[in-house]
Amino acid sequence: MPPKSIQTLVCLLGLLIGLLACKKDPSPQSETCRLTSTSDQLLESNGTLTDLVSRTFAYTNGTLTEITEQSTTVQGRFLLERSNSRVERVSRDTNDELVLTYAATATQPLSATFSRNGVSYSTFDMTYTGAGMMASITERRQVLPNNSLTLERSYTFTYDQAGNLITERNRSTLVGGATPEQETDYTTGPNASPYHYLPERAVLTLIAMTLGADSAPGRFWHLKTPAEYKLYSLTNGVRGSLRESATNAPTYDNAGKLLVQEQTSLLYQASNPNPITRKNRQAYTYACE
Repeated sequence: MPPKSIQTLVCLLGLLIGLLACKKDPSPQSETCRLTSTSDQLLESNGTLTDLVSRTFAYTNGTLTEITEQSTTVQGRFLLERSNSRVERVSRDTNDELVLTYAATATQPLSATFSRNGVSYSTFDMTYTGAGMMASITERRQVLPNNSLTLERSYTFTYDQAGNLITERNRSTLVGGATPEQETDYTTGPNASPYHYLPERAVLTLIAMTLGADSAPGRFWHLKTPAEYKLYSLTNGVRGSLRESATNAPTYDNAGKLLVQEQTSLLYQASNPNPITRKNRQAYTYACE
């Protein structure tokens, strides 16, 4: 082989080896994490944790199939039944049933009916933003929960340009016609909300509201965990006195997921010039793959 050809071949081999040496390994696939449990407990002044409310989330092949809730008054397993990849029925034991309805091509439920022993207890209507976040939810009750005078309750949610929930407004209609209103302002924290890792937030919102006591469904729709919030009373749509304020002290894992949150709330009452302090501890677990 002529010397010039050998020189050319050596150069080509060197170039090829150089390219192979510089070739980068393919980027690893991003980790998928799912919320598997939550708990919320009242922290007494002596350090005792009481009044546990806990939820667990079970998945099959990455699809949420079951939600279990336990508190001092409620215990149940909610089974999610799907059709065409959408949750269309949620059942608890043999008594409670939540039936969801959708528009033809929608992936989020537009309405739902909650019944017990075949009797309709509540109907729900929902709307969403263009980004798929819940914009409003209204519950109309045919059967009132024990010790409740609320016939209807409606929540509307306002988001900033980044998609963070910043305001939650609640309007209730009571037996007798009164319509009290309140509004909550949220200050967004730096890290993702635990519910960012839950694939069926609309279903959880409906389940939580069917249990009667849940009065802050907006927390399921935060993109970021709030650093604090302030709750005000409203009169004819005009903000009045401060009713509650809260600050959160979070603990995150190395990936930025919220593990534990200590919440300190101040409750204001017209009959008491000094606010009442309440502390809660909230905890979250995840499964990642």
